[in-house]
Amino acid sequence: MKYSKPYIIFTLLVWLPWGLVCVFNTDIILEIIGVTSIHPTGNTDVRVMYGGVQFAVGLMAALALHDRRHFERLLWTLAFLGSSMAISRFYGVVVDGSGTVYTWGVLAYEAFAGASAIGWLMLLPRLQAQQESNTGDREG
Repeated sequence: MKYSKPYIIFTLLVWLPWGLVCVFNTDIILEIIGVTSIHPTGNTDVRVMYGGVQFAVGLMAALALHDRRHFERLLWTLAFLGSSMAISRFYGVVVDGSGTVYTWGVLAYEAFAGASAIGWLMLLPRLQAQQESNTGDREG
């Protein structure tokens, strides 16, 4: 579990700041990605879907950093979101022809987030059992 802290910090640094930027400055989404809205309701939706969701994942990472009991919840979130976002983005690249440097970079990160979380989830029971046996050895 010694590598969980850097993983959580990295996750926090990726999701939380970008989420906050997108909540408070939708113009940056237009500048970087090219997404905008023509209606105030659309702007609110952009804030929520680009900012709010990513801010929430960042907050989950902050909670897991503070209390490791929440690490597994963070992993499940990243496994589902990262994988779903990567699959959706790849589909968009294929059907929309949106293969920009930004798109490929974000796709790579989303795939990493999903795959690494799934890897952690597969290893977690073994790591927890090992940690418990080490604790038992010290007590005995």
